Amino acid sequence: MRYNADYKEQAREKLLNASGQHAKQNGFNASGLTDLAAAAGVTTGSLYKHFKGKSDLFINIIEAELKRTADMYASVDSTDQVQVSRALAGYLSLAHVRNAGAGCPLPSLTPEIGRANDAVKLAFERGVQAVHANVTALTGDANSAWNIMAQNVGAVMLARAMCSEELQSELLNAVLQAGEKIIGQDKPLHPVKRS
Repeated sequence: MRYNADYKEQAREKLLNASGQHAKQNGFNASGLTDLAAAAGVTTGSLYKHFKGKSDLFINIIEAELKRTADMYASVDSTDQVQVSRALAGYLSLAHVRNAGAGCPLPSLTPEIGRANDAVKLAFERGVQAVHANVTALTGDANSAWNIMAQNVGAVMLARAMCSEELQSELLNAVLQAGEKIIGQDKPLHPVKRS
């Protein structure tokens, strides 16, 4: 049975979304192709219909996941400081810390990308530049955007490695306050609350 191009593209997107969530939650290198395919409810053979191999899949996951992050920042109205602050607070939330699979790929996958081949790193670099461009639009300054990105990614990584919710919240709130100063907020609008 032959499928139309839309069906193939939808299947590919489903594969990327599900394998991306799995990789962010469990690690890409620690996951075999069988695990990544199973996350999408398909066979390993189905992966090879869309991707040349594991490295090609990783590149495509990185591109899709970073595009999603870039698009999220692009959707924030840079003239609305409340929206900007909410975006910052959402990133620095306990929900983001607890649910790596649904979150930004930077805290989850960057260490693995750092050990990957140059093709993977190049895809990552292009994606990070797109995220940076959209964060720059929110901060009004390229250096401030790098600062916010590095602080936020580092804070989420550190918080995920902690057991104490109290300490996680303390860290996230400190970085949130620093970020709100960078974007021009005098008072934090959204402190991280323990649940």
